Amino acid sequence: MEFIEGIGRMFSLPFLYIAVGMVVWLSAKRIKQERSAFGTRVFDRFSEWKGTWSTALSSGILLSVAGVAGGIVLSFPLLILIAGVLLLVSLTGRLTWHSSVYTLGITALFLLVLPFLPGEWQDYSWIETLQETPLTGITVLMSVLLFTESLLLLKTTPSDTFPERTKGRRGMWIGQHRGRRLAIVPFFALIPGGAVEPFASWWPLISIGGESFGIVLVPFVLGMEWLVRGQSPETASKTIGRHTFLAAVLILMLTIGSFFFEPLALAVVAVGIIARELIYTGHRARENKTPFFSSHPQGVRILGVIPNSSAAQMGLIPGELIMRVNNIPVRSESQFYEALQNTGAFAKIEVCDERGENRYVQRALYESDHYELGLVFVEPPTHETSVGFF
Repeated sequence: MEFIEGIGRMFSLPFLYIAVGMVVWLSAKRIKQERSAFGTRVFDRFSEWKGTWSTALSSGILLSVAGVAGGIVLSFPLLILIAGVLLLVSLTGRLTWHSSVYTLGITALFLLVLPFLPGEWQDYSWIETLQETPLTGITVLMSVLLFTESLLLLKTTPSDTFPERTKGRRGMWIGQHRGRRLAIVPFFALIPGGAVEPFASWWPLISIGGESFGIVLVPFVLGMEWLVRGQSPETASKTIGRHTFLAAVLILMLTIGSFFFEPLALAVVAVGIIARELIYTGHRARENKTPFFSSHPQGVRILGVIPNSSAAQMGLIPGELIMRVNNIPVRSESQFYEALQNTGAFAKIEVCDERGENRYVQRALYESDHYELGLVFVEPPTHETSVGFF
């Protein structure tokens, strides 16, 4: 019964509202950009958290077991502080700052400066509670959530990143993909009863080892964002994911050590932030090359595929090169469009994948199909603004 009541208390914390507000804002902004660039909406609303639920739930179960069984206690003031940091980084409009390394790292830095606050502030009960917070609980959260972040990156497929069109250094059109993932990781946490009763006397408590605790379901918000221009989106995502996984292993080892030598907890925070910065600095260095999505003399590069469209059903993937449509060579988007118009009720497409291997896909065409099968390309066609998706 206490766990069921703990689920209801989830709505007393701001995490869920911040997550919903963030995904509504970002998806609306993305759709506006897609309509402006491609003349149609490419991805549905809330696609930023699509496909994250199973990984997030598994991570939440692991955190719940580790936290409750291990006696890790998170005070209510600490949860409010974390939510405040989350709200603060949300104002940037970038999911990059929603990594647990930043949200929990900034929270830990706040805890470190509390002893230096003016003397009159030290008398507040919430300040006293925060000063007594051990950093080990924060580092456990950070390590598990960083593993979750790495798994979400490793599971990224070519259809999970969002295409964008921009101008290159020479004024030519090039394509890029923006990865955005927002996940809600729900886990049960113990809250000390003494910290709850002064402002929530109605909060049910349980007794463990002679001490009273409340249980609350914390919907922790986890996010990540990355931009890919010089390599395929899937390759870039998995590379970042592997490096993040290695960083999570290092942080977990330091976290275990912090239970025996508490000052290591501060090292966990520092190493986490430094590792995260190095990972994305390395990613930006790998991006310093010829744009992956650009005009090609042997065909037309697929920049994006609209989900559930004819192209998606045919198995076409962003980054592949369309070389022929019904044996008609195509070298531009206009030629591709004309070839489709001349093929009648059937389309057979020859594509070259990232490895340089050719393959054929085919499908019958219907009047209800998207005028370009649901594909978007690097160069904007002259008719793209006048022909919609429906």
